[in-house]
Amino acid sequence: MMTTNRDSIFPYVVPSSWVAHTGLESLISWEISSDVFVVLVFDGEGAVRNVRPEDLSVLDLDEGEAFQVAAHNLDKAWHAGGIDLGSATLLDGTQVGCARGSWMAPAAALILGDFHAALSEEFGTSEFVAVAVNQECLFAFPIDDHTLASESLRIALDDEFNGHRKPISRQWLYLNGEWPQPYSGAQLF
Repeated sequence: MMTTNRDSIFPYVVPSSWVAHTGLESLISWEISSDVFVVLVFDGEGAVRNVRPEDLSVLDLDEGEAFQVAAHNLDKAWHAGGIDLGSATLLDGTQVGCARGSWMAPAAALILGDFHAALSEEFGTSEFVAVAVNQECLFAFPIDDHTLASESLRIALDDEFNGHRKPISRQWLYLNGEWPQPYSGAQLF
């Protein structure tokens, strides 16, 4: 039986189609964009179960408190080494930020301030586009002409989205150190 206590609550990034199929009324969720949501789940060592409104009553938490608990648990998982937040150099020399290593990686990149801080230091800017391409991968990149012209970045995004059994979205999200939001500029690819 899956553990359903405070220590097992985590944020999970999912596509809007998953939320529509499951039903908003049976989830604790936050919309990041029209195509990307964060939901709360109980982690059963890799298998997850949705946190339902009635679960919060049992745990004596409201939605905001549950999110804070989930973010804290995510931070502990990252510091324990279960999530890889860093950067990569693509074949054409383009540098990008990436989150990999587990189903928690996209949430860690979108929610934990450490990822944004590291990107800001590395790239010398505080504004990025992020794409949660699949359950185990998120790319983040600066909004500059060189990066936006990168064919390698386009290929990497396509490969990660099309080649994974649980794709999330191709939608661009805006990261600036606060809550992620839809990117308001033109999505070029």
